[in-house]
Amino acid sequence: MTITLIPVTNGHLPDLAAICHRAFDGLQTHHRTHRDVPDEHVGRIIIDGVATRPDYVGAAAVLDGRVVGSNFLLVADAVAGLGPITVEPSLQAAGVGKALMQWAIDEADRRGITQVRLFQEAINAASLSLYTSLGFRWRYAAAVMQPRAATADDPTIRPMTVDDLPDVDRLSREHGGFSRMNDARQLHAAGLPCFVRERDRRVVGYQVASFFGHAGAETIEDLLALVEHVAAAAPPPMAAFICPLNHDTLFAAALRRGGRTLKVLNAMARGGAEPRRGNWLPSIQC
Repeated sequence: MTITLIPVTNGHLPDLAAICHRAFDGLQTHHRTHRDVPDEHVGRIIIDGVATRPDYVGAAAVLDGRVVGSNFLLVADAVAGLGPITVEPSLQAAGVGKALMQWAIDEADRRGITQVRLFQEAINAASLSLYTSLGFRWRYAAAVMQPRAATADDPTIRPMTVDDLPDVDRLSREHGGFSRMNDARQLHAAGLPCFVRERDRRVVGYQVASFFGHAGAETIEDLLALVEHVAAAAPPPMAAFICPLNHDTLFAAALRRGGRTLKVLNAMARGGAEPRRGNWLPSIQC
């Protein structure tokens, strides 16, 4: 069996969207856990969102002339984010995933990127073993959470503008350990719900909605106020967020305020130091 890796093109997108749905939904349905990609439409939103951005690179796996999987690497900022990686379910454990992962590692090395991060489904023991064998190391567990929506308008929270990006740079560096400004710029331009919180005429927190978004804030209260505002302003799937469990105070506060835990993920990284324990929410990639 010879697997060929080629750059992702627009012509691949319908097939890759269908594979994305089948790969994630099959695993999550089998384990009766939260379903991230319940149909091909959601798969197409995910694949289109990464395949059409200029700061992603993607590879499609081809076997006997048929596209059977893909992987993507976010290279917007200093730390690269890996995924989504998806493989046709009937071909899993046949070397396709390993080839796609090695492509991403090689691509990061070629670009001089010293740290790559990803999130791994905690229920998937096979991918945990694969990623570890390729040099990724477990860093922390994280809870996918559905927040309770704010019941009243918060005058301290407003839509993000491009003028707020230097504050995104500052907050993401201080609380997440590296800048997410370039990624936030692209997500804002794509029209995702993005908000900032102000205090004393200063931006003290930001959040970009969806699993591909992220957040950082000076206090837990600032962060959770943004989370609840997003939940009131965006559909439930876009309001779900990833809470690092190594910040146990943040997780406990989110639960007290009505947040529900949907499932658990593992954060893994190749290169770099241990993540900071600041007031931040990672994206599904890093």
